[in-house]
Amino acid sequence: MWCDMKCIHCQAEIENDDNFCPICGHWTSHGYMFLKDKSNVKMIINGSSIKQQQHFSILISLLCFGVIIFCIMTFIRGQDLLKPITYLKKQFTSYIYGYNSSVIKTDNKYSHEKINSYQDAIEFIKKDFNKQSYMCYKDNQLSKLEYELENEYLIPSVLFCDMPLNEALKIKNVIAKMYDLFPNIKGTLTNITITNPPKDSFYIARFQPMYQFVNINDNIKKYNKVNKTQILLNSYYFLNEDILEKKFEEVIGDNWYVNDATWESIIAHEIGHYISFTAFLKEHNLTNITYITLDNYNTIDFIMKEYDNGEFSKNIINEALTNYNLQYNTNLDISSFAISISNYAAALDDKNNLIADEIIAEAIHDYYLHGDTMKNSSNEIIKIIKEKLGYI
Repeated sequence: MWCDMKCIHCQAEIENDDNFCPICGHWTSHGYMFLKDKSNVKMIINGSSIKQQQHFSILISLLCFGVIIFCIMTFIRGQDLLKPITYLKKQFTSYIYGYNSSVIKTDNKYSHEKINSYQDAIEFIKKDFNKQSYMCYKDNQLSKLEYELENEYLIPSVLFCDMPLNEALKIKNVIAKMYDLFPNIKGTLTNITITNPPKDSFYIARFQPMYQFVNINDNIKKYNKVNKTQILLNSYYFLNEDILEKKFEEVIGDNWYVNDATWESIIAHEIGHYISFTAFLKEHNLTNITYITLDNYNTIDFIMKEYDNGEFSKNIINEALTNYNLQYNTNLDISSFAISISNYAAALDDKNNLIADEIIAEAIHDYYLHGDTMKNSSNEIIKIIKEKLGYI
């Protein structure tokens, strides 16, 4: 005859064959007798081991599922989930440099890449910067501004990463005005990018006509090469508002650049170098030096060596000086001609020679700032540049 059984610990009703109370977990008399039988101990231990294996399998499955979900979220959200790591990297970089600095590397180099066309070369340049751009703070207005510059002026990549929006707008206005003054210079510049210059290099902004970027050390017969033609902006100035708020003359010195120069107008000077370089390429029937193949390697190598020797720029300055002296019935020497533009135009290299490229860039800088009221010496240079670009 069955009788109701109760747990001796909590008085809850239990079944006759319960080993443990389902309420408090205390042994029942049946359970006590079951455990006293040593033949049952092995079965209990094995059962526990099987249960632990099941738990471990579940944990592994949950871990794999979590990793998959994390990867999906990271892909969908544009790597926003890595922002804390990026933030720490920026803080560390800024600590090393001592000021807000850029997380974008502009000196990457790649080898053994299969580049089969000019468009492949352009896409690879974009890819190099796009895969770094996730580290920039997301600012929709800044991203839109960069996109507009890329599309309006056919610049594959514009990356101002972390630049204050008001400063980026000023730089956009400089670029827009320069392309308005010289509308057919589109298509050669590959990127405008914020960067950290080497510690032994001083510049506010810099034009680099040819940065060897892809497959530099490979046999040209095996891999096509890619070069960047770029303008680099020094993060020290353009990412630090406390620097930008200082008067330009207080930091750089009075009357070094052309009158009325600003932090942003220095970019007009660098675009001036780009304009002169574009005129040089046009004179040699080249549109760019971005994509190098076996067919054009020797030609581009020869032309770039000619550019490096400075003869193209020297010829422009000498022609401009001759025209100036004829026009104004003077007899200026080249030093007096250069210094009439700015002190920087009259700067000397380490061999005490005038730098013709800088005279041209400062003349274009003058034209950007003052238009038709620029110095007469600048005007003579601008006439020749426009003629070489096909405006006159």
